[in-house]
This record gives sequence, structure tokens and C-alpha cells, in this order.
Amino acid sequence: MKEHNDVRRIFLLNPDPRLVRQAVRAGVQVRSIRTDATDEAALRAPLAEAAEAGLCVNPARALVVLSAPAAVQRLVRDNRLSPGGTEVAPGDLRLTVETLSVHGMHQAVAIVARTPYGLLHPAPLTADTAAEVRAVVTALLDLTGYQYGPAHSSVALTPRGPVITGCRSGLGDDPVPELVKAAGGLDLAAGAVEVLAGRLVDTVRPNRFAAAALISPPWRLAEAEVGGLPHVRYVSPPEAPHPGHLVVGADSPDVAARRVASLRALVVGDDTRPGTDR
Repeated sequence: MKEHNDVRRIFLLNPDPRLVRQAVRAGVQVRSIRTDATDEAALRAPLAEAAEAGLCVNPARALVVLSAPAAVQRLVRDNRLSPGGTEVAPGDLRLTVETLSVHGMHQAVAIVARTPYGLLHPAPLTADTAAEVRAVVTALLDLTGYQYGPAHSSVALTPRGPVITGCRSGLGDDPVPELVKAAGGLDLAAGAVEVLAGRLVDTVRPNRFAAAALISPPWRLAEAEVGGLPHVRYVSPPEAPHPGHLVVGADSPDVAARRVASLRALVVGDDTRPGTDR
């Protein structure tokens, strides 16, 4: 028997705590299971039960493919999604692409560049190149049969075009969500809960650049002090031996790079740091 449909509910496989927290804040009920996502047979029964209860679920096969990097690469290769093969060079620009899918429609909501100093969003791409990147990622998700939820893809920008190097279901690792929010106000976790509930999410275009840098401990300044510095939008303090990270806003990629360099030097106490950009 189907459950009442007047309460917003979502289904989570091996639930991400960030999505669970967002669902609680939004008043959304969560049904979840923990199981081996590479075992298609083990997935079928709980997915069928969730679907029968009226929840939005992905096909078991889609989840299996996206949980196995080798399967993703095989799909890319067999369908010629990446021009000239899947090999990339050390100097190729590395990107990550965050998507939100609902009813099999995929929105590429963020393209983040990996730079020598950290992460930058939006990636400094031409409109045509950004469109190519979005197209190849959404084509891959179509081929997997993915229907609902967030996905995180890795792409290398080669002279031959964008090459997919990986794709998995779920949100990008921190600090990607904080970076996306700082650049344009898009809350990835909130958007993910919406699409998992079967609702469309309005596209939010970034209105400025944001950069994120990992900074190893020890920090000379406390979290509150770092958060009070100019242009800092988010701070996660280190927990030794793990680094912390900070997110800064800027009006251009060059300014973002200078601000990260200045703040990194200030936070770790490097006396040779450049002057802080204001």
C-alpha cells in the first residue's frame, strides 16, 4: 500500500550526512538504506519498496555503474564520449562538474576549475567550451540511466575537447558546496533535496568568482579571526592532521588567486607573504 503523498519524502542510499541535515532543516522525511552500491541484486528489493511507496529512486543499474570508476570509464570509451580516447596530460585543465537530476533531466549547476592554489568557481571557460563540458557530462548521465539526485563528475580539458575522467552520484566533497554558494548563492544540498523529492530547481548563475584553498595545520589564526578577514566567505578550521579550508570572493580569477595567496600566508604565519589585497 502506498504511503500518503502529502508529506515531502526522499530516498537516500548510503546517506550523506549533509543531505540528511538539509532534509531535517527543510522538513523533509528521509527513508534510507545502507548497502553495497556495487551489488545490483542487493539494490533491487529496497529500491522497489521505495518506488512502491511513491519515492523517487534511481535504477539499480545506474547506481552500480556510478559506484564503479572502471564501469564509468568503459561507458565513456564504448560510447566515444571523449574525443581521441580518455588519456589526459599533466598540463590539461582539470574541472569538476556538479549536476542535479530530476525525472531524468540533468542540470549542470556548477563547473569548478582546479588551479595551482586551489579551486575556482566558475571555471574561466568560454561559453562554447562550458557548453561542451555540460553536454558531455549530461550525455554520460543519460547513458547510465541516472534519474534523481546530485552527481559529481571530473573532466579534463584537452586540446581535443573535454575528457570525462570520473563520475559518481552524490555531492562534491567539501569545500565544493561552500564555493558554489559563495559564487552565486546556490545551496547544492538544498537543491539536491529538492530533486530527490521530484521537484525542479531553478538554475542560479554565479554573479562573482569564489576560490577555495586547503591550508594545512597549524594555523596561526583562530577560525573566528580568519572568518573576520576581508573577502572571506567560509572557514573550516583544520583538525590535525587534516587541513582546513577557506573560501574567498573576488571579481576576477586573478584577484581570487592573489587573495588566496595573501590569506594563506597570513593564516600560516609566513613572513614573506605578499600584501593583502583589499
